[in-house]
Amino acid sequence: MEKRPITRNGYERLRAELSFLCRFVRPQVIEELYNARAYGYKANNLQYFAARERQAFVESRIDDLRRKISLSEIVVGQQLISSIACFGATVGVEDVDNGDRATYQLVGPFEADAMQGLISIDSPMGRTLLGRRVGDEVIVYAPGGVRAYRVLFVVST
Repeated sequence: MEKRPITRNGYERLRAELSFLCRFVRPQVIEELYNARAYGYKANNLQYFAARERQAFVESRIDDLRRKISLSEIVVGQQLISSIACFGATVGVEDVDNGDRATYQLVGPFEADAMQGLISIDSPMGRTLLGRRVGDEVIVYAPGGVRAYRVLFVVST
């Protein structure tokens, strides 16, 4: 399997979530399942089925986090005085059509969260921004349509 880049903060967030699920949530779910079994294994025991469903969800999330952590490779950023967008850099862009501005950090696919301003380098926007400089205009071919952006600033970390 190919290793995927991740920032140190993203890696720590994955590890913290895995630890929380294993130490606190999993024992709580096991206790809920144990208590629900007291009502029997009947077809109308909704507590039991709800507890089994929650257990399946928690276990699948734990497996997913373990897989992501095993496939991750921490990329340590360097303090660059460069204005080139690279992995880990924070990039400010302006929509050429309507003037909307946004700030994104280019991160790996396992830590991407567009609502928090973290976009994957594998996304259409991330791929387009990689290697760009301040003042460059880029065309992003995204599922929502074609958009044009201007790079306002690049802060490398």
